[in-house]
Amino acid sequence: MKVLMALWLACVSLMAIAQDAGLEERLVTVPLGAGSDLNLVVSKLPGSQPQVAALLFPGYPGVLKVQVAAGGAPGYQLRGNFLVRARRHLVSDKVLTVMVDCPTARWEHCDDAYRTSDQYAQDIGAAIDKLKADLGVSKIYLVGTSYGTVSSAFLALKLAGRIDGAVHTATFTDPRVGKGLSHGLPMRDFNWAAVKTDQLFVHHQDDPCPLTQYRSIVARKGSLPLVTVHGTKGARGEPCEAFSAHGFVGRERAVMLAISDWMLSRNVQQAVGADQNDE
Repeated sequence: MKVLMALWLACVSLMAIAQDAGLEERLVTVPLGAGSDLNLVVSKLPGSQPQVAALLFPGYPGVLKVQVAAGGAPGYQLRGNFLVRARRHLVSDKVLTVMVDCPTARWEHCDDAYRTSDQYAQDIGAAIDKLKADLGVSKIYLVGTSYGTVSSAFLALKLAGRIDGAVHTATFTDPRVGKGLSHGLPMRDFNWAAVKTDQLFVHHQDDPCPLTQYRSIVARKGSLPLVTVHGTKGARGEPCEAFSAHGFVGRERAVMLAISDWMLSRNVQQAVGADQNDE
């Protein structure tokens, strides 16, 4: 329970951070029926028309609670999460990002059972259709981090014919079994080779979180490509929190640029971050 609480506290601790300057953001809502909606936050450079959309699935608990804030801009939680705070480095004239919330009906229980279900794949499939219709994007990538890799993994398995690839960062590899410690359990024996779309792993060599061990992904990735991240700047907090090496603190830009490089060209930067200080 302590580890999972650390993940939660890390995500909610910086909810008051101001919106990143320079990003044009909009709320896209996908009606799911039965009174539930799937809310998305689209971020792009002003005036740009990217063809690539990166769908972002943040870490535990993965519930952004996206709503319309003052002035009509999207409001959301988990601002300290790696993917949320670092998305500005992934956004370019070629790439836009889409922060994916859990359906409003599942804000209290967006758990393994839902994330691994056919219903979840159907819901995200509906989101993909709307993004293509509304924004004109032609390529779709899934990007998950930590507990969010439950989403990126199982969606890649179920939506392989509808996406162009998946990126798994700080992959959930070593879930703990026990009361209150069963989040991510389906990842223990996930068969990465069964996924029929391109995949990339990104992992910090010194990830201190016992649920996302570097040695585990090295042992289990098979022939799939891996970007190994080195170094940190300003690391703080518990091992599984977003501002430790687990959340690539101080290496946000390098990690996001490596992800973009792979999405756009399939170039794999095998190591990033050594002797480098990000903003």
